[in-house]
Amino acid sequence: MGKQRKTWSTDAKEAIVLSVLRGELGVAEAARQHGANESLIHTWKTQFLEAGRARVLGRTAPVWGLPAFLATDQTRV
Repeated sequence: MGKQRKTWSTDAKEAIVLSVLRGELGVAEAARQHGANESLIHTWKTQFLEAGRARVLGRTAPVWGLPAFLATDQTRV
């Protein structure tokens, strides 16, 4: 049987991403410490920054963990 995927809480993802953005950890180090794949952390970082950018621009921020194109953009008519 294959390995079961690990599920990550929103709080855990946020803490990891913030530690990377603050420069406390590099992506590779964060991945090793938390048992995550580096590409997963890069994905979380991108999603986090996209959600923040959308919020600053006054749009509805994408739901954490969903691709931005699935989010509702209230600025479109």
